[in-house]
Amino acid sequence: MTWSRADSYYRVMSKPLIIEEEEMTPELAHAFESARRNVLWFNDHVIELEVYKHYRGKYVAASGGELFVANTPEEVRRLAREKHPDELAHVRYIQREKLSRIYACQR
Repeated sequence: MTWSRADSYYRVMSKPLIIEEEEMTPELAHAFESARRNVLWFNDHVIELEVYKHYRGKYVAASGGELFVANTPEEVRRLAREKHPDELAHVRYIQREKLSRIYACQR
């Protein structure tokens, strides 16, 4: 990193970050709960539905206890929203190939 880029980086990154806590509205609470429910449903059914076997290279969405599949995230969200308009779908891209991943803290 050159000095000018480094100075610019540190100038931007050293600005204070302000986090404000606000009341959770009933709508937001419902969205969080439906998102949590859909993630849990996906995790509980991913093996049974053979998601990683059948849907490689596709986007999947779990919503309302159902799995939706499409080629784009917009399309899969639309499908889930049409069937379950009050749910916040859990959307995930299924990689084309099975990849090994190493999760480690880099310092």
